[in-house]
Amino acid sequence: MTQSLLRRAGKAVALNALGNWFGMAGSMLSLVFIARLLSPMDFGIFGMTLVIFSIPEIFASGSLNDALIQRRDLQAGHISSVFMQSLVLAAVFWLGINFAAPLIAHAFDHAELVPMIRLFSISLFIGALTSVPAALLQRDLRYSEITLVDVMGTIVAAVVGIVLAFTLQSAWALIYMELARRVVRLIAFTAMAKWRPSFKSSWAETRELSRFNSFNMATKVVVAADGTVSRGLVGAILGPAALGMFNMAVRLLDQAKAAFVTPFAAVSLPVAAQTQHDLPTLYRAIEGAMKLAALIAYPTFIGACVLAPVAIPVVFGDQWVPAVPTIQVFLLMGLRTPTTAFNSGVLNGVGRVDWTFKISLVGLVLTVLAVGATIHIGLEAVALAMFAQTLVTWALGAYAVKSSIGFPMKRQVIAGSSAFLASVIMGVIVWVSMQMIQDSIHALLEMVILVSVGVVSYVGALSLLSPTLAKRIVQALIMVAQGRREEAITIAKGAV
Repeated sequence: MTQSLLRRAGKAVALNALGNWFGMAGSMLSLVFIARLLSPMDFGIFGMTLVIFSIPEIFASGSLNDALIQRRDLQAGHISSVFMQSLVLAAVFWLGINFAAPLIAHAFDHAELVPMIRLFSISLFIGALTSVPAALLQRDLRYSEITLVDVMGTIVAAVVGIVLAFTLQSAWALIYMELARRVVRLIAFTAMAKWRPSFKSSWAETRELSRFNSFNMATKVVVAADGTVSRGLVGAILGPAALGMFNMAVRLLDQAKAAFVTPFAAVSLPVAAQTQHDLPTLYRAIEGAMKLAALIAYPTFIGACVLAPVAIPVVFGDQWVPAVPTIQVFLLMGLRTPTTAFNSGVLNGVGRVDWTFKISLVGLVLTVLAVGATIHIGLEAVALAMFAQTLVTWALGAYAVKSSIGFPMKRQVIAGSSAFLASVIMGVIVWVSMQMIQDSIHALLEMVILVSVGVVSYVGALSLLSPTLAKRIVQALIMVAQGRREEAITIAKGAV
């Protein structure tokens, strides 16, 4: 049972990584085209729309379905209960937002938000219908289907976004792009899960999910409020252009996390739920996933941070140069993700949703204090204050995991330490190389050279710090290239 679960989890990680890497490549490619066609102001207006829906989407589709993954004895009535609750909440928020749209637009001082808000409100129903089949697939670790859906959604959204950016030249292109992605996910997840809506449920089945759902929903509302506070203050005080740059920094961080950390963290909830009474196995799964994520994430975030002054104008255009310092700070925030990304999944998986709520509440309070104290200084100061906040919440998360399942904080801290040190060495070498090259060659060629220097220096540093680890990772990559995925997963797991 244990080995079977870990093998399935390993396959899930590999498939999820494949889908996320494709998704990142597709999203980044479309983002490059769209960022060149649209302005930071357009991205800021779209960001305002997302802020408005961040909390309603938590209620309608972003929290209740987690109970379907966590619960061991899942019944049909539990599934129907979650579906009905999601649909009712979607309808309530849809009515409220459509009624209040003019007031919301007036508060943001952008009248053009009214039609955008009203159109985007249909995403509440799309999310409510998508959440149940998506959760059922995740519960069963059916990441081959999830990967396929992500690929389909990325392709359709990219095509829609690029075409409409050419034709509309406004934030409407981003609105339709996001709606297209969500519609594809709804249709595909429903078909692949072979799920059909049902209204057969009892009050007892609803009550059985209530404790988990209440804490989980409260946690996600607080997390959404955390993001809303920062975006809202930046947009209201520093303006839409600053919000557009802030959102670009957040998006780049999220894209990198989705590609290099989320594939490992995504399986933490179902694996923790199924191994909560087998702590040695759970420890192995957590530590192994952290180390594997660190091998990829650390060099990515440090390398991208160092390269940002060269890469941002080349990739997105000169209009995004003012956003470079903010983007660099957000990329450094990613250094904590190979450990913290697993905390909430593990805590929720073992039923300790109370801990995740407390941590998120502390994070919200710290965000309010940090952003409120720095917003009048500038965007970079806000980013630095948020970076400091993430360090505090990381420590709280590590302590919560130790308190809940006994997994030592020290093991969380040192997981992937070789990869971190090798990445720091790589970052220094790339920075020195960048100073030596400066403006002597074309920026695109400079970026290619620096990326190559980064790859070689990271592999070299890792080989010196941990030769056995480096050898096994190279073997795993060769096997992946040869199509020997199962053997590659075995080698990679043995390496950590």
